[in-house]
Amino acid sequence: MQPYRLAALVVPTLMAVVLACGGKTPAAPAHVPPPTTPGIVLTGVRVGVAGSASTTLEIGDKRQLVAQAIYSDASIVDVTNAALWQSSDPVVGPVSPSGVLSAAAEGAVDVKATYVNYSDTLHADIEKPRCHVSLDPDSLVLDAFSRSAVVTVTTSMSTCRWKAAADAAWLIVYNGDPGRSGNGTFGYSSTNNNNTEPRVGRIAVTVEGGPTTYHVVHQERPVSCVYQVSPELLRFNAAGGRGEFRVTTTPGDCQWRITDIWKSEIQLSATSGTGSATISYTVAPNLTTIDRPLFVSGLSGQNPPALHTVSVR
Repeated sequence: MQPYRLAALVVPTLMAVVLACGGKTPAAPAHVPPPTTPGIVLTGVRVGVAGSASTTLEIGDKRQLVAQAIYSDASIVDVTNAALWQSSDPVVGPVSPSGVLSAAAEGAVDVKATYVNYSDTLHADIEKPRCHVSLDPDSLVLDAFSRSAVVTVTTSMSTCRWKAAADAAWLIVYNGDPGRSGNGTFGYSSTNNNNTEPRVGRIAVTVEGGPTTYHVVHQERPVSCVYQVSPELLRFNAAGGRGEFRVTTTPGDCQWRITDIWKSEIQLSATSGTGSATISYTVAPNLTTIDRPLFVSGLSGQNPPALHTVSVR
């Protein structure tokens, strides 16, 4: 058959199809060439969400959908911009020619992508907006010393009520419950890290009717010497008494000294040394209720001191 005769047959056929569909010619998607290896054929199309994001959206959200062509040799080609996208309910969730799904109203929608003779469908649910919070910063890296920081909380709606609480005892949160809704701030401080390893803690910001968001705190270990005491606290009554605690250093040749601002009331068996040692002391009778800190620190000041507290009640 001559080429012009073939064209004469194909064109009327296409026109008949167009007229049967209501006289409107659908926009032809861009062409993505298949693999050129002989014998390789298209076997299907797969639809997903970019970044493996959730298929549950809130009104106002957008999701970039992706379409992939799958071939008989297991190769995969991105045909997102070549596929024909259709929404089962454009009022609830319209989809753009490039596969961007927009959450317009509450409900459910099925989005179909067609490429050549294959198609796949993705189901999405669209819900009413919920409360969300964003944190600035969402994480911090601190050195081994006690530090303080402030976190800004931004809510998705002014009616969102939130609270902040730490999951680690070495993180102390301030103003974690502002007692009102909307944007705000909270502060926190870390204690000295007297461990031989770094540590990680989280501050959870919970919001009514929404997901929990976390501020993550990474605290580094001391630079060189690590100072530890055990126990960290001893209690005495007004009559005073005798006590002792163990000083441990890592490595074992670290020098230390004890700083005691209550020298007139606490008599120490030693105020300096090298490596591990047991320190005994006597607490004089005292009717004052107060905590007396004893700091065990290095000579350089480059590492955080350990703290033994003498509590008189």
